[in-house]
Amino acid sequence: MRYYLSIFLLSGLVLAVPAQAAQDKIFLKQGAVVEGEIQGVDASGGVTIKMAQGTLPYPKANIDRIELAERPENVEGVAAVEKDDYAKGVEILKPLVDKFLGLDAEWVAEAAGYLAEALAQSGKTFESEQLCDKIIAAYPNSHYKVKGMIGKANTLLVRDKTDEAIKLLADVEKTVEAPAVLDAKTMSILSELNFMKGEAYLKKGDKALALEAYLKVTTLYYNPPNRAAEAQKRIEELRRQDSKLTVS
Repeated sequence: MRYYLSIFLLSGLVLAVPAQAAQDKIFLKQGAVVEGEIQGVDASGGVTIKMAQGTLPYPKANIDRIELAERPENVEGVAAVEKDDYAKGVEILKPLVDKFLGLDAEWVAEAAGYLAEALAQSGKTFESEQLCDKIIAAYPNSHYKVKGMIGKANTLLVRDKTDEAIKLLADVEKTVEAPAVLDAKTMSILSELNFMKGEAYLKKGDKALALEAYLKVTTLYYNPPNRAAEAQKRIEELRRQDSKLTVS
């Protein structure tokens, strides 16, 4: 019943911390914009935010949309995973994902994806798969769901379930519709999808299909740049091993 208190307090008021301290915003279906620091999201999708006036919960039914500022820990955690420091990545990213998974923010889905990878690479494949299932459930109608499915494919690869990973990636590919002019989100998804296909085919021993997938990353889906650079390294290594290797 405490949720209804926030509606009463909002009538005619702008609840906000001083501008320099505000980093997050809750846009309500009715009432003023709420500014402060979001503390977390509950199982029902309700959000708690800390303001100068105190900390209050807002039920999902009253929220139109949310702007969640990226936490600096995410940058640090992602960098750790990209450097293969998986223990540090898990340590930094897990608290963020536990607090914010379910909120419509690109960096939250990114943090969850990197955390799933770090868990899988640390041998915690069960936890990784559980997290990917949570991503899929949290964003059933969003492109974030696709990220969860790709993350699950990565977990299957770590478990040496290569054929299952390839099948799951094929299912993902069927769901992604590429527009004539790629937007940043679609390019990132297709980049991640094709890079993971390359990893799967490489593990299966099909170097030609692996090369084809990596080439798509470097020539068609080259953002983010760090993934394209990693794909280029795979291409160079494959061609070093077999100078006559070609794609169909």
